[in-house]
Amino acid sequence: MKTFLNYLVQTVLNAHGSFNDIIFVVPSIRSATFLKNHISHSISTPIFAPTILSIEEYITQLSQLQPVTRTEVLFDLYEIYKNAPFTDKDDFYTFSQWAPTLLADFDEIDRYLVPPLELFNYLTEIKKLKAWATDGKSTKLVNNYIEFSKSIAGLYQELTKRLLETHKGYQGLRYRRAIANLDSYLNQKDLKSHVFIGFNALNTAEVQIIQTTLETTNASIFWDLDTYFLNDPIHDASYFIKQHLKNWSYFSRHKPLGFSTHYLTDSKKIEITGIPKSISQTKFIGSLLKDLYSPNKTIALVLADESLLPAILNAIPEEVKNINITMGFPLKQTSIASFINQFLDFHINRTERGWYYKDLIRLLSNPILKYFLDSEQSTISSNIVKHITKYNHTYLTAARIQQIAPSDEALRTALLFPTQLPDSGAFVSLCDNIFTAIKKVFIEKKLRVELESVHLISKLFNQLKAYTDNLDYLKDLRALKSIILELITSESLDFKGSPIGGLQIMGMLETRTLDFDTVIITSVNEGILPAGKTNNSFIPYDVKKEFDMPTFKDKDAVYTYHFYRLLQRAKNIYLTYNTEPDVLEGGEKSRFINQLLTDENINACIKHQIATPKIPIQERGKKKIVKTAQLLEQLKIMANSGFSPSSLTNYITNPYTFYKQNVLKIQDVPTVEETIAPNTFGTIVHDVLEELYTPLIGQTLTEESLLEIKNNTERIVRKHFLRTYSNSTIDKGQNLIVFRVILKYILSTIDYEIKQIGTHSICIIGLEQNLKVDLNIPGLGFPVRLKGKLDRIEYRNGELCIIDYKTGNVTLSELEIDTFTDLITTDKKTKAFQLLCYAFMYGSVGQHQNVHASILPIKKINSGLLDFCVKEGSRPVTKNKSIHDSVRQEFEKVLTQLILEIFNPSIPFEDI
Repeated sequence: MKTFLNYLVQTVLNAHGSFNDIIFVVPSIRSATFLKNHISHSISTPIFAPTILSIEEYITQLSQLQPVTRTEVLFDLYEIYKNAPFTDKDDFYTFSQWAPTLLADFDEIDRYLVPPLELFNYLTEIKKLKAWATDGKSTKLVNNYIEFSKSIAGLYQELTKRLLETHKGYQGLRYRRAIANLDSYLNQKDLKSHVFIGFNALNTAEVQIIQTTLETTNASIFWDLDTYFLNDPIHDASYFIKQHLKNWSYFSRHKPLGFSTHYLTDSKKIEITGIPKSISQTKFIGSLLKDLYSPNKTIALVLADESLLPAILNAIPEEVKNINITMGFPLKQTSIASFINQFLDFHINRTERGWYYKDLIRLLSNPILKYFLDSEQSTISSNIVKHITKYNHTYLTAARIQQIAPSDEALRTALLFPTQLPDSGAFVSLCDNIFTAIKKVFIEKKLRVELESVHLISKLFNQLKAYTDNLDYLKDLRALKSIILELITSESLDFKGSPIGGLQIMGMLETRTLDFDTVIITSVNEGILPAGKTNNSFIPYDVKKEFDMPTFKDKDAVYTYHFYRLLQRAKNIYLTYNTEPDVLEGGEKSRFINQLLTDENINACIKHQIATPKIPIQERGKKKIVKTAQLLEQLKIMANSGFSPSSLTNYITNPYTFYKQNVLKIQDVPTVEETIAPNTFGTIVHDVLEELYTPLIGQTLTEESLLEIKNNTERIVRKHFLRTYSNSTIDKGQNLIVFRVILKYILSTIDYEIKQIGTHSICIIGLEQNLKVDLNIPGLGFPVRLKGKLDRIEYRNGELCIIDYKTGNVTLSELEIDTFTDLITTDKKTKAFQLLCYAFMYGSVGQHQNVHASILPIKKINSGLLDFCVKEGSRPVTKNKSIHDSVRQEFEKVLTQLILEIFNPSIPFEDI
């Protein structure tokens, strides 16, 4: 394949005989590198390399201004803004949110040589029209907006003046100064011939510079475009070049150079593949590269969505030995950048109560912080997280965190979690200490990419320290964050690789003037390629049209050119797009793909397919745990310790849950309860009722005794609330609501008791009594213990009653059974099963003949006691509430049946 640069070098050499008196001006530094390579292959004897400049370098040289960083310009603009005659001025943080947009507009105004005062006055008049009101009045907000609009021109002029005094300039200002210096530059005696290469969309300043150079010197320009697009009257790939050919007088006397006829060739192959989601695209690219890669092939992998670079790097197969990443790795995508952002937010979001536990846990989970905080001897981060969970902290102060850490690690925790909120200077110093520590870890672990990212960000922080020391308005952490994010976004890690050979991974703009045998382009979706309609500017669309400034339509034409230019000479083209578009990953497949599919001239070369990951279909049966000899031995240990009614109801509900929770002791991961959990709610209610009624054990309840404990209720509820739900305030928020609900439930329970003693004689004989009984199950050969804690035992009108408190929902139907087998065959009768367990144990211990078992529904106390009963007969149905020997015997049968099933090795623990 004869590339564009091959053709260019040969043509220039034939025309000039050598490269000695040539200055090449190319679109990018990448183009310059490839051009040097082509020149070296075109000569047989060594020569001094000709001057090759990127357009950016050429303009900088012409303007005689030094480039200035965006951060420096932002500070300069703020200094000017502070002294401007505004009524209400923003602080630096707010200013930094809108100022980059204004600076981008200044840059564009200068690059397109728009008369600044004319434009700003135009904008002001538009704002006045929009603010016009029939009553002649306008709001303060509108007045401030018009005032700001009027002052933009002053900001622009002062910024330009300040930068020129220091011989510095942002890109647009350098373009404007280049125009001013152009005549003197071109009138030099020994001016070399200029060759402009591969340009397409030119701003107004570039148009003037190139046109003037072509008209007044021995210069030439080479376009890189196929005549197929040039001859198409509506194709956007030639949109800009057609304008240049039409409007430049130079081409009325000179033939345009550089056009080719490679696009429509029989050997071209285009594969378009739709793939669900971006990550699947990277996997597909990995498998594609495995088949395509060869050291002799030139392959370009073009990432339309450059955020896919990390995933692409992980997907590249081992067979691809030689890789060059021209775009660099964005610093903002590194773990250290993520940590800095998180660390800043952590301190910014600090409140008077301390740090919110979720923010703290999230920070402690960051691997960068673990490198700094933890060591082989101690894991401070894990200890802090465990402490938070154990004591249910929702907020932690710096003092509390330092108490948790071991004394020998106090210095590091004091650095990370200072008692006073650090200012910007202290924060930068703190980060510098962290960087120093983790550099050592990265060196030891040979984490080269991570180490390089820390070196780069450490360099940025050293630059930042000069600003934080000298600028008062940077003392605020929010202001510092805006600057840090600006710095991080503009930096990338440079990779070392072969700049010419091997797999070239690049962004779309870096492909200018370059040709490859095989081209792979990812994420060919609307919103990505092309980028679509975006308007991050203070200048409205119609104003841009009025002043010949570029709009989103022009930017779409730029993408169109780059896309089709890549396809011109390539033999093998692979395009992938996301078939499952969303807001973050682009829209439907790109218009470029639709154009290719509907172009009859190229359609025969195209193969369109949809690819999906190979996902084996596996039938997932029910989870089963076979009872091995080891498992049966564990069950014996449990039997000796004792089965509780709740553990047996777990088995009835789901044997697999019983296996996980009761056999393996796997419980839910403990978490901080920001609002009280149902089980904690129940624990508090039980503990409060126990303390309130304990002094009344052995007494017949009276109104006086109940009123006495009622007076103590709020104090005791508060005590148990704070003890169980530790380190939480109950004076505000949802906790206050829950506290009041618990208090209401307890008071309602006591009121219910007062009503009951009017018609019943009640004598409490036990509270929270521990019960246990050993069962001799035929066929097992070892005793099985049943154990539990009974909430309350009382005599009611001389009858023995056992009562279980429930703070959840209970219905009477759950306590009524038709047959005893219902107790172990359905999970709808588990509450009845638990009551019978308590009655069985209590009857076995005390040899009581008749017992009543009931649930006291705390939440619905007005429903009264809900009694267990056995339904007998059919018409009419009688309800037997007495638990006597025959009932206990029937229950013992089903209990025995249940335990035998648990120990039956042929019945697995199955998920139901």
